[in-house]
Amino acid sequence: MFTDSFKFSSEPMTRVNKLMMDTCEGVVEAQMASLKGYLGLIEEQTRAAASIRDVDGVKGFVESQPERFNQLVNRVSEDFQQFSKVAEDFRNEASQLFQESAASNADDSAEAKPEAPAKTTQKKTATPAS
Repeated sequence: MFTDSFKFSSEPMTRVNKLMMDTCEGVVEAQMASLKGYLGLIEEQTRAAASIRDVDGVKGFVESQPERFNQLVNRVSEDFQQFSKVAEDFRNEASQLFQESAASNADDSAEAKPEAPAKTTQKKTATPAS
């Protein structure tokens, strides 16, 4: 019967679900680290602005802005690197998972196919015209 030879394994879907959950977890962790970094930069900027007491304070605050901008650019760069690492890990794992699944399906289908009977050639005999 056909259903006897049909095999169903939940293992590939379990692995896909685990990969998706791990990837989501990695994205959330990267977002939280990013948020903490930006909040730290905002806190530093706020403290520097709050410490302005005179014209020299304004001058020092304005002069420090290029350095603060560089800190922001570095933070953005680090965040992009973290997100690209998560994406690369997902791509590599998904690729490996789908290659293994395709190989497994190919092996299963090769085992399920019965041997094809050998082709025999038959000679057709000419029928006499009536």
